[in-house]
Amino acid sequence: MLEIIPHGDVTELRFSTWSSRAMRYAVSAFATRGVLIDSGFPDIASDLDAWMAQARPLGGIITHAHEDHGGNVPQLAARGFPLQIAPDTLSYLRAPERIGWYRRLCWGSPRALRNEIRPFAHEALALIPARGHSADHHVVWDAERGTVFGGDLFVGIKVRIAHHNEDLGAQVHALREIAALQPERFFDAHRGPIEAPAAALRAKADWLEETIAAVTKRIHDGWADAAIRTEVLGPEDLTGVLSFGDYSRLNFVRSVRHALTVPAPSANGAGSA
Repeated sequence: MLEIIPHGDVTELRFSTWSSRAMRYAVSAFATRGVLIDSGFPDIASDLDAWMAQARPLGGIITHAHEDHGGNVPQLAARGFPLQIAPDTLSYLRAPERIGWYRRLCWGSPRALRNEIRPFAHEALALIPARGHSADHHVVWDAERGTVFGGDLFVGIKVRIAHHNEDLGAQVHALREIAALQPERFFDAHRGPIEAPAAALRAKADWLEETIAAVTKRIHDGWADAAIRTEVLGPEDLTGVLSFGDYSRLNFVRSVRHALTVPAPSANGAGSA
């Protein structure tokens, strides 16, 4: 299913399927200046094809390799559609990670990129690193129009769950760097347009810093990860349970511990009860 939502010079392409909606997920790609930003997920390939046949975009830009953003790059590349993709994102697309069943159910299974990429660039749109959510995460910056297409940089202020390989400290840095651009508009892939974007980005960075500090204190006090999670973030939510911990509050704590290189205590460690 494709819902087309106009925002003046920006068109939001909101993609979902029955299974993604059942899991309360959808994702948006965006079109501006004749350029497609992100490609949606594998299970909406036919919807993307139909839109492209009508809109005929000049080229595309991909923020990162996750299947709900770069999931249709293989078919676009096979057709010779020009794309701007950062080298690290390209590497992930050529050898995609094995994803959990809940992601396959929600988005579909990504295929490995086999074709060469026909290069693309637009003079008004800059691809800027904004790592943390993933190692290859970028945003697209339209300086002339004061607009950021943020991929998964924002999502929400108090996001208590994380993938196993997220870098929360890098997210704080990226949030502050993009907020410093003083964007007038920010389009989030899961929330659409964000009001007062610079303030929202700073608020998320502040909350992350405060929460990382609370987790860090308990790590140094010898608490076990599960106990820290429950104390600071609350018990595991449904997403954490259904994903078997792959996208969970526990991973938030583990990300902080990994950055500190402090080993987890044994089952008999302080705070483990």
